[in-house]
Amino acid sequence: MKKLSFIAMLLVGFILSLDAQNETQALRYSQYTPFGTARYVAQGGAIGALGADLTSMVTNPAGLAFYRSAEFSVTPSFYWVNTRSDFMGSVTEDSEFRFNLASMGMVNAMNTNQKSGIVGAAFGFGYNTLVNFNKSTYTNGINDNSSLLDDFTWHANADPDNLNPYYEQLAFDSYLMPYDETAEVYWHDMQLDGYGQQLARSSQESGYIGEYSFAGAFNFSNLLYFGATFGIHAVRYYEDIYHTETDYDNHVLDFDSFRFREFNSTRGWGLTGRFGMILRPMQMLRVGASLHLPTYYWLTDEKYTDMNSFWDSGSGIPDAFEGSPNGIYDYELQTPLRVDANASLILFKLATISFGYEYVDYSSAKLDAYDYNFYDENNQISQDLRSVNNFMAGAEFRFSTFYLRGGAQYYSSPYFDTNNNAESWVYSGGFGVRSKLGYLDISYSHSNKTDVYGMYSYEPGLNEVSLNEINGNNIICTLGFKF
Repeated sequence: MKKLSFIAMLLVGFILSLDAQNETQALRYSQYTPFGTARYVAQGGAIGALGADLTSMVTNPAGLAFYRSAEFSVTPSFYWVNTRSDFMGSVTEDSEFRFNLASMGMVNAMNTNQKSGIVGAAFGFGYNTLVNFNKSTYTNGINDNSSLLDDFTWHANADPDNLNPYYEQLAFDSYLMPYDETAEVYWHDMQLDGYGQQLARSSQESGYIGEYSFAGAFNFSNLLYFGATFGIHAVRYYEDIYHTETDYDNHVLDFDSFRFREFNSTRGWGLTGRFGMILRPMQMLRVGASLHLPTYYWLTDEKYTDMNSFWDSGSGIPDAFEGSPNGIYDYELQTPLRVDANASLILFKLATISFGYEYVDYSSAKLDAYDYNFYDENNQISQDLRSVNNFMAGAEFRFSTFYLRGGAQYYSSPYFDTNNNAESWVYSGGFGVRSKLGYLDISYSHSNKTDVYGMYSYEPGLNEVSLNEINGNNIICTLGFKF
């Protein structure tokens, strides 16, 4: 169903079928991969049970209770993404470089000097980047199969009296999609003279999800540790798409080229909370678990599109430019519940080995708005997305004041459709130097995944796609002070 086309089209940054719009929007703001500290990243994000790290606020807050003194740390990161796009055998590459604040915060620890009961406590506040959206993708090739105008024409013919002002109306007003009054259908030139036009499409994404955390934890008899976090999320997402099709060999009568631009943005905030516990049955073993409550987001989407058409000289058709209204829509999103489990083995003062597990059911994400309940869309989310099991592992080796670290993470694909296998791997390593006054940690991580990127639907249920290989790289440096 193409309900309130304005609202439906606001749900994604690219034109796909309605069900893909729902899952894209819900998934984008539900998948978290915290940047955290260099120590956390280097060990594959598996140190939830090990604790004494600022990232405990967004993983397992019980880990704060392992702090023995007050501490402040700041973690900048240098992040870059290389994207390789394969469209009909034509391969192009693009890159995006960004400087980010991965985390920053302070923890204050207290000792009650008791031998049992509450023997210690810690409270902290900080910021952690949960998601980095920065990515640039360029797709180029000869399209012998379809055109973006196919998407516009079948939508227009499905509801001829209500052209979408962000898509079909622009194509009609710029002479790219005329109306045949005899046949009573919209059409375009490539349907008559054949495809084979040059396609070029660039997509520039930027933004982040960051959490401002307020957390506390208690140490009971050096055996049980409990903690909780209250988090406020800030969401910023921007996407700018330029789609161009050119009749490079002049096989289409009168038509030269067109350019379609689409700008999407999402801004908003959310509230969340998490609870954690860690059990230390013996000096060398720590076992922990945490429950992450759903995040409730209040979001605002903005959209603008425009279109240029260019025609052969002598065609008698003027070049045209048309723009859409500026669209704004407010809605809500409830992300899934998350459950984490971690274990760390401490080998005297020589090494630690840590493992982590995360369960998330992405099919439980829900959209809502004051003027629409998204019943059909939420039902589609529950059918297209699934629950996942994610795994982390890491190790740290100590040589006096010098530490050497390594780790890996595996994230399952959230899609039921096996053709869109969006699983990803992250490999990491790093080192650190620590003293009684402070520390310096540095890490590097590399992630790899393959995305099926849908550009448009040339028929209902059939999408023109490119296969994108995405390689992310992150250098993180944490500087900490103890006092």
